[in-house]
Amino acid sequence: MKQRGFRYCSACHSKLQKWSKTAAGTQRWRCPKCAKTQTRKRTDLSRALLLERFVRWLLGKQAQSELQIPERTWRAQTAWCWDVIPRPMLSGEIYPIILMDGIRVGSMVNLIARTPETVINWHWVGWESSNTWSELLNKLPSPTIVVCDGQKGVLLAIARCWPKARIQRCLFHVWQNVRVKLTLHPQTIAGQELLQLTRDLWPVKTKAQAGQWEQRLRVWHEHYGGFIRERTYLIHPEPGQRKWWYTHRGVRSAYKQLEKLLKDDQLFTYLDTTLTTEPIPRTTNHVEGGINSQLRTKLKLHRGMSEDHQRRLVEWYLYSRTKDQKPTRNCL
Repeated sequence: MKQRGFRYCSACHSKLQKWSKTAAGTQRWRCPKCAKTQTRKRTDLSRALLLERFVRWLLGKQAQSELQIPERTWRAQTAWCWDVIPRPMLSGEIYPIILMDGIRVGSMVNLIARTPETVINWHWVGWESSNTWSELLNKLPSPTIVVCDGQKGVLLAIARCWPKARIQRCLFHVWQNVRVKLTLHPQTIAGQELLQLTRDLWPVKTKAQAGQWEQRLRVWHEHYGGFIRERTYLIHPEPGQRKWWYTHRGVRSAYKQLEKLLKDDQLFTYLDTTLTTEPIPRTTNHVEGGINSQLRTKLKLHRGMSEDHQRRLVEWYLYSRTKDQKPTRNCL
């Protein structure tokens, strides 16, 4: 029977003998029958090394023209690397704090779950909804606290998948929502005072300060409750047309948002030291600034990539931020 393998001649299949080394220090093998010499080629090792170099380039700042290799050669050699998809290692560990947010890349949205230190998992979807968020949440055990931006889909998914988890709404997104409704230059005194009250959320660092802030909001409502209930009526409405609406809809909507956050106990969760010994974030900046802004910078550096290649860049970057990730070559 013919013998095959690197220890046997590729021509006559006789067993090879060691025959000194090449100038590069690689072991040379010689066939005693046909005198043909050869070296062992580790295609698995060369692919692994090329993949590592590819990922370093993908997550780095170098353009293809700056590599010490012709651009077309580089693209041809690394074409298969785009098909390697890194997967997060899910250990089943229960994390006390999880931050949730997403980033749009082309026509897809990448939903991200991370702790204040590392990325846990991610999931590609067409759009954010309670069902798509649930697909991500169902893969993870329920944490004690979830920090999120308050998107309706993620709130419904948390209530469905992690009903016992406490929610901390991102104060920056709260400020943004109120600012959109009131603008930075409200035309009414009630709007100006409510905007300033929202700004004063940032200095709140203790439960006593939080109590004072809640009291200020109640005083504001006692003073302007009638103002935000004022209605404007249509004199001659058409059949089926709405007959009235709230006159100060922006101010009313901003107040109702703050009131609901207090009622649901999602505004000052970060002050409850009984939930965990770790400091609780009050914004999603760990995702927005620590992940999303970095991804946008890298996508800009490699602008011109197809959408599939952009998604692969996002996946490799998130994989590099996971805890105890395997070496790049082990993803083959």
